[in-house]
Amino acid sequence: MAYIYAKHEIEDYERWERHHEANADRRATHGSLGTQAFRPTDDENTVVVLQEVADDRLDEALAYYDSEEFAETLESAGVVSMAESAVLEKVHEQDA
Repeated sequence: MAYIYAKHEIEDYERWERHHEANADRRATHGSLGTQAFRPTDDENTVVVLQEVADDRLDEALAYYDSEEFAETLESAGVVSMAESAVLEKVHEQDA
C-alpha cells in the first residue's frame, strides 16, 4: 500500500468535512481505499489527510490530484491552500 499525505489550510472544518465525505466515491474511483483526517488541537483551520491507495493505482490517484476537477473540489470545500503533500510508504508497524 501507498499513502498520500496532504496538509490543507481551510476556511471552515464543517464545510471541508461535508465536501470530503460527499466525494468518497470520486476518490474511490481514482484508487482511494480510504482516508483518515487529523487536525492540530490548537488550529481548527488546518486539516491533515492520510489516504490509503493500492500500489497499482497510485499513478491514477496522483493524476486525479493534479487535475482541474480536484482543484475545483478543493475550492468548493473551502481549502485556502495545500500547505504540503507527499507520497508515503509504510516502513514499520508495531503494537504499543
